[in-house]
Amino acid sequence: MDRPHSDQPVGRTTAQLADVQDLRSVISAALTANPVDECALRRGVWTYVGAERHAGTSPGRVIMALTELVEAPRISPASVRQSLMRRVILWCVEAYFGHLGGDIVGREGDALSDVPMLVSNR
Repeated sequence: MDRPHSDQPVGRTTAQLADVQDLRSVISAALTANPVDECALRRGVWTYVGAERHAGTSPGRVIMALTELVEAPRISPASVRQSLMRRVILWCVEAYFGHLGGDIVGREGDALSDVPMLVSNR
């Protein structure tokens, strides 16, 4: 099967490529902060993944790009880096495919996970 060898989907403008690079910089800055700025990191991951999804980038390529970003600053110990990687991948999957669980609203209101769901046996 022939697939493009580029990590960037065909058809992006220079401005769109610059935006993606800016979002990668936001993620990198949050990762290099001491301690890691998880709030900025999560917002950066969600925004970056949303832009990549909108551009048609496959989820696998997005996860690989985020993995490279998390591994670049060589966060130690390895257990901290692995824990951070798990959270980043979870945020990536949530942003790409939709909310998976937890309280996205906060303590004040009902979360999506609190709403009863209809399940069919078919």
